[in-house]
Amino acid sequence: MAATGTEELKQASALRVRKLSASFGAEVRGIDLSRPVAKETIRAIRQLWYEHSVLLVPGQVLDEDAQVRFGEYFGELAKTMGSYAILKNSHPAVMYVTNEKAEGKYVGALPDGEMFFHSDMCYVERPCLGTMLYAMEIPSQGGNTLFADQYAAYEALPEETKRRIDGLKSVHTFEPGRYDNYAESITRAPVSKEARSAAHPMVLTHPATGRRALYVNRLMTEYIVGMPREESNALLASLFDHQEQKQFVYEHRWTRGDVVIWDNRCVLHARTDFSAAELRKLRRVTVATDSID
Repeated sequence: MAATGTEELKQASALRVRKLSASFGAEVRGIDLSRPVAKETIRAIRQLWYEHSVLLVPGQVLDEDAQVRFGEYFGELAKTMGSYAILKNSHPAVMYVTNEKAEGKYVGALPDGEMFFHSDMCYVERPCLGTMLYAMEIPSQGGNTLFADQYAAYEALPEETKRRIDGLKSVHTFEPGRYDNYAESITRAPVSKEARSAAHPMVLTHPATGRRALYVNRLMTEYIVGMPREESNALLASLFDHQEQKQFVYEHRWTRGDVVIWDNRCVLHARTDFSAAELRKLRRVTVATDSID
């Protein structure tokens, strides 16, 4: 039975919100994502997402269908890349981030180790807008996810640096080091046949909030278009160090049942190391396009 307008308002007003850090991130309670969510509540959650960039919804018990349904409230979901589509019976948008093995082989993607800060799929022409992880199994220590607020990072840049990077593009690649042998001065931004590299503005204006965010990252940003390589390397290194400062970072220590969705346009994320002897399993979906509802 569909919820009435009054019931929808009650559901939305039942949400309890707590900030996760001084500048960004919020925990949302008072909602059960295993069931369909009323439209008024969806609008409220999406507005919270735009406002806080990272949302944590703890204490959930979700199957694939429920997670996909929640992801679709934010927009159209992206299909998992072929190399990560490991479980044949899974929904096309689902990917498992896990070190789980079967017959000696990993059954999921990105199984172990730490990861530098990055923005998901920044190496394609149209990167995903958001990423959602659902925690299924968590190691006793490590495997935390670090989020870095790129609104705050951009706003804290010296005015001279803002002017210097305004209007510039940088190339992001899935294959770091691929362009090490390029000429000293690069005047164009190639895109590989495999769609594993793409150029994007170094400063992104968020279409929903109008705020500006720094859009480079240590893991995948390779060079600045049109800038001599030595100068490009120096500028990018300084930006990487700047955007990863503790004042911009929230570290999430996972608990089973956590759902976290972050805005890929204004937040970077990284992962801390963890023991290979312990199981870490999270289910991921990515949002490709904004919802128009």
